[in-house]
Amino acid sequence: MSKRELSFIDAAIRYGSYPLVLGATAVVLFVGLAAGWPYFPAVPLTVAAALASVALLERRLPFHAAWRRDHRDSVCDAIHAVVNLVVLLAVHGVVAALAPLGSAGTLWPDQWPLWAQALAVGAVLDLSLYSVHWLSHRVTWLWRFHAIHHSSERLYWLNGERRHPLHAGMMAAPGLVAVVLMGAPALAIGAWLGLLAVHLAFQHSNLDYRIGPLRFVIGAAEVHRWHHKREYEDAQVNFGEFWMVWDHLFGTFRLPVHKLGANEVGLKETNFPMKYGAQLAYPFRTAAAGGTSSGSYALARAAFLRETALAASFEAEGNPKAAWRAHELGHILAQPYISLHLPSHAAMLGLAWRSRNPAEVVAQIVRLALVPVGHALGRTPPQNVGTGRFGVMEHGAWPSELDPLTFQRR
Repeated sequence: MSKRELSFIDAAIRYGSYPLVLGATAVVLFVGLAAGWPYFPAVPLTVAAALASVALLERRLPFHAAWRRDHRDSVCDAIHAVVNLVVLLAVHGVVAALAPLGSAGTLWPDQWPLWAQALAVGAVLDLSLYSVHWLSHRVTWLWRFHAIHHSSERLYWLNGERRHPLHAGMMAAPGLVAVVLMGAPALAIGAWLGLLAVHLAFQHSNLDYRIGPLRFVIGAAEVHRWHHKREYEDAQVNFGEFWMVWDHLFGTFRLPVHKLGANEVGLKETNFPMKYGAQLAYPFRTAAAGGTSSGSYALARAAFLRETALAASFEAEGNPKAAWRAHELGHILAQPYISLHLPSHAAMLGLAWRSRNPAEVVAQIVRLALVPVGHALGRTPPQNVGTGRFGVMEHGAWPSELDPLTFQRR
């Protein structure tokens, strides 16, 4: 094969791969499903064939040759992809099963052809994806979930599905609820999600493709790669999953003229876990910024359970003062982790109720309501003892009763 022929093939891949593969996927999904093809196996097989095409094409024309080699991520990313694609495709079945339980909404244009209804689903869903994605870069506890997606030190076809399944659900849930309540059929929702899966593979691919002026409208790789830039401040751009309209509207669209370097993506954190199970646990084991002194989630949880047990023992002995202090110490240990923070206030609410302390009952109810808000905003003042006698937003000193390294009682 001559150099001229190779150049022609590469040019065809560069400018034709995205419209041809995504277009063929859309035709099969929209036309085939409208003609009565069964969702299973039509959609899974179509999506699998399209993803395989992206994987093969990026081997032929890579954006960065360095991104072709394994970065200790291939196995983990493959598991992410299988899990998330199964969940994505299962949404159709869940929506179809729930549809008969309620009446369809009156706002949906059900007289439109399937392809138009699928695009309408995409328009609503993309606002949900953009909004939660934007928040995930600004809210501490959401970022701990989203950081998994940004932890890859290269971009390639599997990176699009490197997401914590809970975070994927958080991003899509508002939009899915909206279209379901509006009366969108399960077939239109499922068809769009199948097309979106193929687009995400292109969006994160190591394929040196171009879409021309459409890059200002569609979140293709040449736009989205800048969102993965390692320097956190520079990555607050291009949040759109499919459409870029919200980025233009809210001023987050950027398209630098120079090429992003192969070593410029990923996180500053160098020891990010690369095993699937460890990544699933990562959001729950990482302390919020401004939390307690050094120590892992496991140490904090064990110490919190110890203090809770001590509080129950002191209460049984008729020593409410010691019981309250044990709960306060437990709260200080639990505060950085919402999964422990909420139970700490629930335990104090129980003691306040049993002690017939109405002021503390009210204080604990208020704090239970504020805990999710505080974590969402990243505003949980460290070492606050969590009781009514201590200001809600007031910082505290590390308690003398606890060792700051081991969390053991002195």
